[in-house]
Amino acid sequence: MPIFLCGMMALSKPRLSRARHLQQQGFTLIEIMVVVIVIGVVIGMVTIAVGANDPRTIARKAAEDFMLRTVYLSEQSVLKGETYGFFLEERPLAEVSTEASSEWCYYWRRVRDRNWDALPEFPDDTCLPEGVTIEVMVDERLWKYDPELEFQDPVFGLYPSGDTSGEIEIALFKADAMSAREDDIERITLNLMGELHWITEEDRLGIKRDDRYESSGRRMFR
Repeated sequence: MPIFLCGMMALSKPRLSRARHLQQQGFTLIEIMVVVIVIGVVIGMVTIAVGANDPRTIARKAAEDFMLRTVYLSEQSVLKGETYGFFLEERPLAEVSTEASSEWCYYWRRVRDRNWDALPEFPDDTCLPEGVTIEVMVDERLWKYDPELEFQDPVFGLYPSGDTSGEIEIALFKADAMSAREDDIERITLNLMGELHWITEEDRLGIKRDDRYESSGRRMFR
């Protein structure tokens, strides 16, 4: 009997030792995984921080915000039978920076009792990021903001019929017009039939001109 017990004890020792070894290996792998995750998070944060200051990223975000609002309102105009107007203003910055002395802000209004009223969905103005410029062509003519006007007219309108008030071309970029590279410019078009196209994004996605949108022309690529 003693010999049998000794044999059992001898057999159990390697098993216990191996179990401890595996346990130690498990903790080591967990520690490595934690380190890898932490490194990944740090790299991600650095990438986001660097990308946030990239002119192309800033202009793209501004174009995306404009597209989301315009797509939504073009549909609501038809569904609700309302006319919407797009207004654009250049305003002086409260604190002049090295990048710009003014900022561009836009807002949407709807016609109510022959007046332009604020929209419940978007009651506040949307100001573009500092240093971002917007240029608008209306029927192939460069639109210019006149600060001397007491009452501003809309740059363009969306009608319940699904049509718009003119052929619109919009360019958004974070630089002056002379130094901006073509790759840094976000281009958007809106035709008389209400077809809205984010040209730059469609080119990035490799969408052909004839296959960009469905017949409604208002679908945005996400």
